[in-house]
Amino acid sequence: MGNKPKQHDLGDKISKLIQRGIIISDDVMHYINSTFSNPSIEEFRRILADPLNCESDTVFELIFYPELKMQEKLESILKTNSYNEDDLEYTISYLSQKQMLVPVTFPDQRGTLSLHLPDWTLRQFMVRLNITKTIDSRVAETLSRFVLAESDIHRARVMLRNCRTDFSDAVIVFLCTCIEKMYAASAYFWNAFTFLLNFFEYTDPGQDIYFSLMREKKAILHSIDQAEKSEKALKNNSVEALMLKGVNILSINIADARKKIVLIDHICISIFGKTELYG
Repeated sequence: MGNKPKQHDLGDKISKLIQRGIIISDDVMHYINSTFSNPSIEEFRRILADPLNCESDTVFELIFYPELKMQEKLESILKTNSYNEDDLEYTISYLSQKQMLVPVTFPDQRGTLSLHLPDWTLRQFMVRLNITKTIDSRVAETLSRFVLAESDIHRARVMLRNCRTDFSDAVIVFLCTCIEKMYAASAYFWNAFTFLLNFFEYTDPGQDIYFSLMREKKAILHSIDQAEKSEKALKNNSVEALMLKGVNILSINIADARKKIVLIDHICISIFGKTELYG
């Protein structure tokens, strides 16, 4: 194995994982049933084989969207090698030559069918693995120091690998501090880590991350207030009547919003030792 190119090692690992089979997720199954009226295995096979069916490409894309668990199993290879765009193309070509047949199983006892993985689907699948993404060495080192479970290191690395933006130095330092202070101490570390990665993808906090988190908290509180007013107004008026009056109707999951506020407070107290009370 050591004499093989690193692209072959990665390709062989991916091939092995894919050819173990894929169980269609509940969300994808719902899409298939609603789009194709609960097809049998044979009906589904014919649908996917029909070149005139405009929905079949979407189904292939959904079925072969990389799952996090699969990505985590690849991380043992990815964390020990770096891959550039040429490596990606090489690995795609290597896998394409294998002409893989993939067992795809319906979760509701309808059975299993083997699907040939088209080249265009393979390319989408490979691009979504984000193998060319580099995990910042400071975060990688912090994970190695403070996270004991290898599976948790892989989980965190995959979450970082799937981020669409490159984080600033201030954010990298903050994420390292989050791992150091919260991984072992907080039962809500994964909730916090997930929230922060999503938050930093659409927010540029500059150097003052505490201020940015408090601003987000205030925005959520404002949304809750507006949503509660909308709920109250809808008890006595129809949607149409309120729209004619020029009333903006805001609908959010208030319970989820309140949980997000609690999470922001938990993060800030854990890392900064403080939070702000509003309202």
